[in-house]
Amino acid sequence: MRLDRSGCAKVAKQLPALAKQKATGKLILDRPEQAMASADLRFVSDEDSPAPSQWHRHWEFYFCQGRLLYAVSDPHRVRRWSRALRQHAPDFVASPTPLPVEEPWEYELLDRGVSSGHLSPTQAKAIIRTTAQEVFLDLASQTGASIKWEAAPQSDPQEGVTMLLSSMDVAQIVEKSLQMWQQWQEMGLDYIYPDQAPVLSDAKHLKTQISSQSFLTINTLFNGENTLWDIALQRKQSVLGVTRTLHHFIKQGKISLKDVADWPSPIEHMQMVMSAVNPYKPLIACIDDSRIVGEKLEQILVPAGYRVLKLQDPMQGVAALAEHKPDLIFLDVVMPQTNGYNLCSFLRQSVLFRDTPIIILTSRDGLIDRTRAKINGASDFLSKPPEAHQVEEIVAKYLHHSTSKNYPLDSPAIA
Repeated sequence: MRLDRSGCAKVAKQLPALAKQKATGKLILDRPEQAMASADLRFVSDEDSPAPSQWHRHWEFYFCQGRLLYAVSDPHRVRRWSRALRQHAPDFVASPTPLPVEEPWEYELLDRGVSSGHLSPTQAKAIIRTTAQEVFLDLASQTGASIKWEAAPQSDPQEGVTMLLSSMDVAQIVEKSLQMWQQWQEMGLDYIYPDQAPVLSDAKHLKTQISSQSFLTINTLFNGENTLWDIALQRKQSVLGVTRTLHHFIKQGKISLKDVADWPSPIEHMQMVMSAVNPYKPLIACIDDSRIVGEKLEQILVPAGYRVLKLQDPMQGVAALAEHKPDLIFLDVVMPQTNGYNLCSFLRQSVLFRDTPIIILTSRDGLIDRTRAKINGASDFLSKPPEAHQVEEIVAKYLHHSTSKNYPLDSPAIA
């Protein structure tokens, strides 16, 4: 396989232009089934029957002002993240609350860790570098992938800029990945996929040949759950060295390779915990004549475990509020037929909404506007357009999401 045709080389060619333009967005590589089937070389299993996830592959490289922010690919996105944490920040526990709402979630968790002082910028950058190295090695083995650029609004990473990888950093990672893949081929290892897990083919026979302690060590390591990447980290060796050592035993049939699933992400895990502990999902209403604002709030709040009621007509909205009884209300100021201040005052006169948190949404956030909102009974004030972290913080402030509603024991809600 010509290395200059690999997906890795395709990304490398884009780096100078992205750096020069200080581009923000993501570079997407996609390899459909047809391209995979016609490729000259690929990672395959010993029976030459790749897993379904290997047939259609997808890679994403996120850039901010021309620097690499994070790289992701399937499969094993979460395993890769977990390995990098164990290697560079074993004591760091990434808190997924409030839930990240933007991709890549890994970078958002790292940024929180650095901001809170639980993670150093050097550690965060090492994690980004290590995950990128794995993604680029995978991409170095692939041909036939399409490539496209999706621009995103320019943003200022501020202190987070020390975490990002420069075009020179990325170029070095690409060069190392291409060299590793070339060595991988030269050693005849291109039938082995490093995200596969080795397992003893005849554990019972081996147990009679070696000491109990040696067998326990080997059987624990090659248990069909640890991938070659995992074993390399545990043994503090390169994945190339580990694979080369196992190559002989795989050919002899003493060790076989199996495909293993990825782990749930921290976000998925937290959502499962929240669903188990708090099956009730608070309802948040948004009264705004702009459809875009309602959709934006929905994108932020639904992944965090909330339900969203979007209302564009303020007059009809009052009836809907009475019917659904939301736990919190976002209320636009400027609307047809009425304004948010008057509607807020009207709602406060109702027993149903006397204690419901009401958050005023407006692009005008001066002292007079805030005072007027308070006089009319608003609980708080949020500038438009609403930012994800601001929405999460203000909802968390007024709703204790970890506690369920206190329904009477004979209520149909818990029947």
